[in-house]
Amino acid sequence: MLNRKIRNTESVKEKNRQAIIDAAGELASTRGIGSFTAVDLAERAGTSRRSIFNHFHSADDAVYAYLSQCLEGLFERASNIGESTGSADDLISYLQRTVLLDESYEILEHISAVISTDARRSGTLAWASQIIERAANVLADAVRHAVPNVSDVDAHLLSHTIISAIQTAQALWVNMSEEHKGSREEWNSLHHRALELVRIGPVALRADSAI
Repeated sequence: MLNRKIRNTESVKEKNRQAIIDAAGELASTRGIGSFTAVDLAERAGTSRRSIFNHFHSADDAVYAYLSQCLEGLFERASNIGESTGSADDLISYLQRTVLLDESYEILEHISAVISTDARRSGTLAWASQIIERAANVLADAVRHAVPNVSDVDAHLLSHTIISAIQTAQALWVNMSEEHKGSREEWNSLHHRALELVRIGPVALRADSAI
């Protein structure tokens, strides 16, 4: 009986937490990060202000939890890459195909849009740093699976290089001139090119390679 009560309590807490995260995502997507309070969040989530602070230090932390959940599918896909590839070249080629999927585009485009609403940046930068480190660790594990006997240093160097390439391609796409902004074709081209340069290095450079 006691165990059942504990499970029921945990279930209610988890449902409340998820409701708060979902509400934070809705508010951040429509108003922007830092543009609503814990009271606003509680009202949207159908819970109390106290419940917000039982789960998060601030409304912004709930937004970061939402953004992290948006990335879970990509992390899960990345964690399985090494199992199905036989070399670093295969791994990066697989990543190229994965990044160009509709799911990847929609997730990264949405996250960029939400992050761009944050005028203060400090909290978002801290969250982004944690996410980058987590993504790099996931990819480093994939490298170890794909390349037997690879050193930890090389695995981390390659994983951080991959993350940096994707991050830079995303930033270039966001900052493109107005006539190209939002173009899926340009997004595909930038991300594919970024990973191609990681995959084969300077060999990929050509006089006609400008995007």
